[in-house]
Amino acid sequence: MGRALNDSQIKNYHRDGFLFPIEVMKPAEAATFRRKLENTQAEGKLTGSGQTKFYLRFPWVHELATRPTILDPVQDLLGPNLMLYHNTMWSKDGGDGAYVSWHQDNTYFGHTPCEVLTVWIALSPVTMESGCMQFLPGSHKLGQLPLGNPDIDKGNLLSSGQTVNFDTSSVTPVPVELKPGQASIHHAFLIHSSAQNLSRERRLGMTLIYHPPNLSQLGDVRTSGLLVRGTDLSKNFEHEAPPKSEDDPETIVRYKKAVSLYRAKVKELGNLTVERFDRNIP
Repeated sequence: MGRALNDSQIKNYHRDGFLFPIEVMKPAEAATFRRKLENTQAEGKLTGSGQTKFYLRFPWVHELATRPTILDPVQDLLGPNLMLYHNTMWSKDGGDGAYVSWHQDNTYFGHTPCEVLTVWIALSPVTMESGCMQFLPGSHKLGQLPLGNPDIDKGNLLSSGQTVNFDTSSVTPVPVELKPGQASIHHAFLIHSSAQNLSRERRLGMTLIYHPPNLSQLGDVRTSGLLVRGTDLSKNFEHEAPPKSEDDPETIVRYKKAVSLYRAKVKELGNLTVERFDRNIP
């Protein structure tokens, strides 16, 4: 029995590579967080590279990313020492043609061993019609798979256009329908995707990536992470600092450095089109 998860949930995560739904905040809180996120997006601060690691820019995002309702289940799956490595937002307007191709998260993280997971938080109703994620259960056990031909159609929300070289029709996908304030958790080797939003409502979510600090990374670039629980004895990652305020000059400098290191790593690992959605960060 874990702090937040029971034995069955932990067993199912290791068997299937995912777990949902997990309530991380009440619907009213999710509505408040959504308003903040959409207002910040309207200000132009969450476009292009501004969607990378923005828990380092906005205190209200950092507060959510370090809540016990998130960290407790993550600790049950990864252990007591935790780093926050990355986050981003996922937005699809009804009928805008946006989708995410079948992929594995760790392809451009390069963590080894891959003791890495993604928490996907719903800020709107997430349904099959609105283009929820779909998981291929057990596919995390295949390890890191080679890439297929890139899909850099303008509708693909992955800057890399990453596709996995795997017959996705050979496994029945599980749709990940969530209510606002609920989250799913999936392993960074799990193959997953999401289809277009065919509803009239916006589909909005945010991801948070966690891992133990003792992991290594493929390649030579040394990236950074925020220690959110426990201790770090390995020092394999540069340590990040929480934001003071979104417009604090030192906060912005630290944030942009962390984004730069992250992007240098994904380029080193083969994402040569990481900048295709870029705009300047205000």
